[in-house]
Amino acid sequence: MEARYLLRYLSTAPIVATLTLVTISVILIVLNYLFPGLQYGTFFHSLP
Repeated sequence: MEARYLLRYLSTAPIVATLTLVTISVILIVLNYLFPGLQYGTFFHSLP
């Protein structure tokens, strides 16, 4: 397999879109793990 075919495959839109979505998902999961409550606005004050 030549390198140009591999490069063409890896630069296709579905691969780039999938990698982007996975990256964003991992970042959000890690942020939610490290700072729970950010998604609810309760990071700086507790729930009543």
